[in-house]
Amino acid sequence: MTASRNYSQAFRPGEIDLLGRVFEQLLEERQVPNCGDQAEALAARLISVYQSGERRIDKLKKLTLHS
Repeated sequence: MTASRNYSQAFRPGEIDLLGRVFEQLLEERQVPNCGDQAEALAARLISVYQSGERRIDKLKKLTLHS
């Protein structure tokens, strides 16, 4: 896991791209519609895991699904 950053700042474009790709992969793999409560909860968990400092796609996905 890499060091976390100051999260009072906005996400950078590269971070948004990464989170978007991982989110879309999770939705597809879990067969979750891209809107609704399930997608919202998944997005919130993904952002939380990312904010903890994790940047590796495989770990982001695993920790998002098991948090």
